[in-house]
Amino acid sequence: MAADGKVSRASEGDYADLVERMFAFCGDDLDEANALFKRLVELRKRRSATIRDVLGVKNMWHLGPSPEWPLTVLIIDEAHTYFREYKGSDATTKQLGALTAENARLVEDLVKKGRSVGILVILISQKTTGDAIPTFIRDVCPIGLSFAQKTVEAAVAALGEDIRNWPDASPVTLQDPAYVGVAVMAMQGRPGYTRIRTPYVSDTDAARIADATSHLTADPAFLLDALLDTAGRTAPDDTPVPLNK
Repeated sequence: MAADGKVSRASEGDYADLVERMFAFCGDDLDEANALFKRLVELRKRRSATIRDVLGVKNMWHLGPSPEWPLTVLIIDEAHTYFREYKGSDATTKQLGALTAENARLVEDLVKKGRSVGILVILISQKTTGDAIPTFIRDVCPIGLSFAQKTVEAAVAALGEDIRNWPDASPVTLQDPAYVGVAVMAMQGRPGYTRIRTPYVSDTDAARIADATSHLTADPAFLLDALLDTAGRTAPDDTPVPLNK
């Protein structure tokens, strides 16, 4: 699933050819994004409440994903769209501010508690400063990754203060065209930084793969319902959010 803050509907933007491979999508509408995040938090709560009984473990990664309990990935692109602070006393501004504050709380829940039950959140922004991605979310993400940056400050925002001590690994050194597709990665529990190169995949190939695998797309909440029914258990219902095309 994806929330793309630079478009209004799924037929626009970078994910237009990929949306059939997603069980849900929203654009820059804050109400729709809020409903989507609530939906996924509800799934997280249900998985957390049932994982021991259903899978026999408290961490899904002890077994790995399965068709009945799939890895669920939430991509939040142009993340600042959903978290920015609105300042003003008029009713509209207050409503927008309340939505973005709740969005931040919901995503914090997913980042902190979702990994062990198979929910992965990927936050994307051109500059991951605290006003784009709140620090209480950014600082609990276990992996930081940055493509080329123009300033050390931007590198620090993406990778942490320690990148100042590794100037040769800094993404500010990736400005040359030879480094297109190269990023610097920071991982918890591992000293220093690692450079990775991401292979180029054309839009045509990405669309072809998404179309060829679209039959695998399923709402994980419905899969959980089926799994619980098979096991003779019940859990609270999710409120579905329609796919916005």
